[in-house]
Amino acid sequence: MIENNFVPGARIGNRGEDFLITDVIENYDGSKIISAEGLSELVKGMSFKFDSRIDTDIEVLDPVKTRIVPDEDYAYRRTKLFLETQLRNNTTYSKKITIAHKAAFDISHYQFDPTNKAFRLPRPRMLMADGVGLGKTIEVGIFLAEMIKRGKGKRIMVLALKSILGQFQQEIWNRFAIPLVSLDSQGIAQIKSELPANKNPFEYYDKTIISIDTLKNNAKFRHYIEKSRWDIIVIDEAHTVANSSSQRGSLAQFLATRCESLILTSATPHNGKKENFANLINMIEPTAIPRNGEYGKEDIEPYYMRRFKHHILDEKVRSNFQDREIIPIHAVLSQPEEDLLQIQQKIKFEALSTLNENTEEDMFGEGTRREKRDLLFSIGLFKAYMSSPNAALATVRNRIEKIKDAGAETNTAEDNLNLLGDLRDKIEKLIETGADSKYQAFKERLIQLGWNGRKNDDRIVVFAERIHTIKYIKENIQRDFKVNDEAIREFHGGLSDAEQQEYIEDFGKKDSDIKIFITSDAGSQGVNLHYYCNIMFNYDIPWSLITLEQRNGRIDRYGQTKTPYIYYLLGTSETEGLKTDLHIIENLTKKEEEVHKTLGDVGSVMNLYDSNAEEKRTEKAIAEQNEKFLEDEFDLDVLFGGESDVTDSKIEEDPIEEEYSLYKNDSDYYRDLIDQLKSEQLMQSNDATFVDDTYLEIKNTKELHRVLFDLPKTAKPGLNDIYRLSLDKDKVQKSIEEARKKKGEWSKFQMLYDLHPVMKYLMTKLEASVDKDVALAARISRLPEKSAWFIVHGQVANNIGQSVISDFFVIPVNFEGGLLKKPMPLKDFIAEYQIDKELATQHISEEILHQLEGLLPDVIDFANEMHMHQLQQVRQLEMERHIAVYEENLKHWTKTAKDQLQADLDEKGESNYWKGKLREREREIDTIISDTSQFYKDLKSLDQDPYLKVISVFYN
Repeated sequence: MIENNFVPGARIGNRGEDFLITDVIENYDGSKIISAEGLSELVKGMSFKFDSRIDTDIEVLDPVKTRIVPDEDYAYRRTKLFLETQLRNNTTYSKKITIAHKAAFDISHYQFDPTNKAFRLPRPRMLMADGVGLGKTIEVGIFLAEMIKRGKGKRIMVLALKSILGQFQQEIWNRFAIPLVSLDSQGIAQIKSELPANKNPFEYYDKTIISIDTLKNNAKFRHYIEKSRWDIIVIDEAHTVANSSSQRGSLAQFLATRCESLILTSATPHNGKKENFANLINMIEPTAIPRNGEYGKEDIEPYYMRRFKHHILDEKVRSNFQDREIIPIHAVLSQPEEDLLQIQQKIKFEALSTLNENTEEDMFGEGTRREKRDLLFSIGLFKAYMSSPNAALATVRNRIEKIKDAGAETNTAEDNLNLLGDLRDKIEKLIETGADSKYQAFKERLIQLGWNGRKNDDRIVVFAERIHTIKYIKENIQRDFKVNDEAIREFHGGLSDAEQQEYIEDFGKKDSDIKIFITSDAGSQGVNLHYYCNIMFNYDIPWSLITLEQRNGRIDRYGQTKTPYIYYLLGTSETEGLKTDLHIIENLTKKEEEVHKTLGDVGSVMNLYDSNAEEKRTEKAIAEQNEKFLEDEFDLDVLFGGESDVTDSKIEEDPIEEEYSLYKNDSDYYRDLIDQLKSEQLMQSNDATFVDDTYLEIKNTKELHRVLFDLPKTAKPGLNDIYRLSLDKDKVQKSIEEARKKKGEWSKFQMLYDLHPVMKYLMTKLEASVDKDVALAARISRLPEKSAWFIVHGQVANNIGQSVISDFFVIPVNFEGGLLKKPMPLKDFIAEYQIDKELATQHISEEILHQLEGLLPDVIDFANEMHMHQLQQVRQLEMERHIAVYEENLKHWTKTAKDQLQADLDEKGESNYWKGKLREREREIDTIISDTSQFYKDLKSLDQDPYLKVISVFYN
């Protein structure tokens, strides 16, 4: 057993079967825990872990003992295929995009930037914070694809809002062929029926997607994740976990320690407070920000990407956004509405007048003054009515019931039963007589649009804040337009995860019966509502620019094919005070549109970066009758001293690096691969068929069905049905669009590329067809006479088990012995001697094979001494230069952390409570220092012996 050669990529034999090492962890006593994928028939496609203390007979191929076998295939097809497959299955070390550009999306270089930037870090971790509608899901897919190509994406967990689990899962599969098993309520129920009760689903399934709320609320799942580790964790809409003291936040902080790579996505990554931003960055890199919280943009810029639409200059990208049209609909308040809101205004002004006379305290400051309670009640009543009469009626009725139950009537307006009763009666009469001006305006606009809720009518999204408003709109539309239940859908946070996903998917399908989708702001984040829909109504206006932008971004986003029409329903009045309040609400819509056309970041207007805080600011403006509050001078020094939080919009001028190949195109390679597997009877003749040069059909055989057990059920064809794979991006993207026409359907086509699980399975099958101790020989007349050119694959892993060097090179030797010339890159050898061109198969005698095998000891010595050891030294120096920067940062962070701890100790450390708190912080700091130091030490360690494998030999 050559224990030092247990490295990722090495092929081993154990218990009579063959395996490929995928990961290696060293125990305290020097023994190894080896993760491996099965290669031979009995174990193919399965994952295993071996402990070298128990499995003492694990054998790693000794390259000197390689058997050289002649390739007798026409044009040496087997040798070329085996070599090409090794190259394609090999991990890459490029800092650029090498595979994701082949996935099913329109290439936009800005979407490659987060991944390219992440590859500049010791650990690829990144906050993807591009603005609403720029395609963060695509950016995540690019990162996942590239990490899988680098051998660092086997185990993936995605956490997303429950409403978009299905949408995210489909997008990543349809475009990138990356399978995520959904652990929503239905998925969990299915798993319970398939797995033993004590089986950890996160160990059984390598790639999963789950709601963070499901994870935090399920004690058993929490137990499972404590026993699991992942290569990559993705947290979508990460602003929901930014509060480290919340349940979601503490869970996210824990998960950040359970993975090598972490991706956070959010269009609103902070609330204007540096601490909030720091919480997200600390999950990505704990030592990026000093413990005293004093940091600048330069400290965190390496760890996040943030751009808005106007930063993207590519005309092709801009063509995927349509210029939206904003249409305000002004509804003049009816007399009953004026009468009702005059009472509301009277309560407000009386409260304001008394507050102004009796106190200098801010009207929204601390205190329980009656006037303040009346002020807040009047504004709450105004906001409820601006949603709908039903929402206002529910507010008043609930208040009346609460006072009666508590027997707590007081002299405040909100506790005055006579006043509340009068308000209730007025609202009830208003509803009964149909005096709701806003609904009438809404109804008239639907009629003008020719909308009746029939089959061919436009599809419409309606946003409203209150559940009572959603139900009110639905009831009125059903009454006035005679619309059935199938044509109208309510959507809100009270629905189950399965219902939310079902409704979102249904609305995005062409054959959907839903003609009007009435949603609360639960439908404003991350959800795609732009398929087959370009009309949206803001039935009420949220008092937050951030929420308003999120709403509008549901139909005004990348990929919208029609002009988005966004309607605002706005009340108007000439009554003093009320007129100003309504103008303030309308000004929110004008400011959002102004920012959309210029800045791009609505959060920068109020510099609060939090929807709840923005609502409070709007409440204050209404209380103060400040119509110009959106034009005030806000503090621009909230985060970075007036500097924007936007990052550079371009990381690489040329972000894509094409890998070299022995084939002129992918089609030729895949065709040869299929033909070879058939000729070796590793596939039946009808298991795979090329319909044309770009389209491959592959039967889902029993073996394939078993090996690919963890594909999404909806995406997987039935037994003996077919996978449809195409090299034509347009065909696949059209298939994705076609799938949107019918409920429950996923794209019938996926991309034919190396990352598709079916192709990975076939490539592994080809690789396993050549015994682990065999190198194929080919005789080539165009080589120098009496020369042999050994193609060798060399790998070196660091102490984390990551393959840090993986290189294909050629050792040229004389038949009589001795080096012919210095080792050369495989790429140069192929180009110089045209190995990728047509080759003529020639007979190889046994005598020549023995002679070639006799050269192996010298070849391996030359490979080690003249290539791999030199490569190790160069890479070691290169890594040490990079790591030195991070180690210096760690030293600085350690000093500031200890200094801050001492300062806190001096200030607060007298009580036992604070002493305990500070001891806890000290342990946390020591853990970060220890883990980070060990990580850097293991990362840069290249003292392992190289693993060498002779792939093939070309000679003349």
